[in-house]
Amino acid sequence: MRRKTARVALLIITALSMVATTAAKEAERKFLWISDLHFNPMADPMLVKDLEAVDATQWEAILDRTLPNTFSLYKSDTNWWLLKSALQQFPTTLRHPDFVMVTGDLLAHSFHKTFKTVTHDTDQEHYRAFVLKTVQFLALEMQHKFPKTKIFITPGNNDNDCGDYTIVPKGTFLNDTARIARELAGGDDDMALTWKELGSFNVPHPTIPNVRIISFNSIFFSQLYDPRSSSEGCKQVSSSGASELMKWLGSNLDAAKRDGKQVWLMFHIPPGIDGYATAMKNDKLVCGGAPDNAETCGQSITPMWKLDEKTSVDWTKDFDGLLTSDAGKVVVAGFAAHIHSDDFRLIGPAGNGRKFVLLNPAISPIYGQNPGFRVVSYKSDGTVTDQTTYYLTNLTCASSTIKGKWKQEYTFTRQWKAQTLDAASLSNVYSQVAADPTAREQWLKDFAVLGPAGQDEKRFVRALYCADEGLSMEEYKACYCGAQVSH
Repeated sequence: MRRKTARVALLIITALSMVATTAAKEAERKFLWISDLHFNPMADPMLVKDLEAVDATQWEAILDRTLPNTFSLYKSDTNWWLLKSALQQFPTTLRHPDFVMVTGDLLAHSFHKTFKTVTHDTDQEHYRAFVLKTVQFLALEMQHKFPKTKIFITPGNNDNDCGDYTIVPKGTFLNDTARIARELAGGDDDMALTWKELGSFNVPHPTIPNVRIISFNSIFFSQLYDPRSSSEGCKQVSSSGASELMKWLGSNLDAAKRDGKQVWLMFHIPPGIDGYATAMKNDKLVCGGAPDNAETCGQSITPMWKLDEKTSVDWTKDFDGLLTSDAGKVVVAGFAAHIHSDDFRLIGPAGNGRKFVLLNPAISPIYGQNPGFRVVSYKSDGTVTDQTTYYLTNLTCASSTIKGKWKQEYTFTRQWKAQTLDAASLSNVYSQVAADPTAREQWLKDFAVLGPAGQDEKRFVRALYCADEGLSMEEYKACYCGAQVSH
């Protein structure tokens, strides 16, 4: 009898162990998320001619001569030494990610202007070739660190061959980079085609059969969008990219619903309001003599995506409507970037159908945030469960001889005492930030990735956190301008 009881106990223990092991494996599903590299290979102007003269496969040896040998500092984009440190850190933090997500802005700010200044070369084809080599080099470096891992990229507003916010459907940049995007992702002909046409794609999730990853080129939606054709000397052209993209996105969500699939969205510029630009515009108006009141505040509100009442264009409203529609129910998570900060957006009314978009911090420290990246955890049913942010702690003293020190900043569920990462827990964070000064201070530290920008942003923190839930002009105004306008 005792032996039988012992055997039963052993079986129970074994079963529990198997359950625990399964749960552990479930918890081990992770991917690496990188954004806003903003790499500037021209940080040392003396090397540019050498870089132009060789294939991208030979760039690393040349860049290893970069002077000065220090990491790029705050208020500047990513030089080779900072990029090299980040690339070395990625596999150290997560050796075998399920996949890698890169949500835009591979190229440094003012890339076009810098090239002309450094080279004194105005030939558009020469610049186009240098842009392509830079993208090829970054792709090679990422593939070298993760040789058997799928890497998904989406265009950022700086990723083009005619300057900021100028990407056009079927343009030279998308045509030139289609093969790179396809090879990184292990994609097919359809992926290459939709990349060439719209800088977008719809592919199977690498580890979850019933989930699709839809990447869409949200630069078309930007209020700063200025389409220009590289093949026509960067002449301004008309573009129907935004309307085509919204139609394409709706069609793909419909298809996912029909096929019983769920969807992850990845893109660069998030919807809603630009909190920082709004605060700066309000300051400018007040300094110019306008009264510091709700009316001036309302005039300052700056949307991320185009809003034109005269033509009835409101891409944020259309996107919000799409995600709250019946087809939008298939969307379980969104991933974007652009603002260089650790943040999020809540889409739709509170409740079970609410959606969320996580915003990833940048590698570039140009806006005073510390360089950072994330590891995201998820389950086999497609739900995102947690995220951990990592950051560079010694930017101001690191160099080619003084190693960059990267460390874990925080894990979402631990810091905010949440069971999981979802729309409900993010909504709870927003409520805490809006009501509690202590929570607001912590949120702002996260927002700046513990960088010096957090101190400067204290004075207009309301403008920043109101953007998390107030995507429409009316919702944001009620949050930012409805109370006392002091930031």
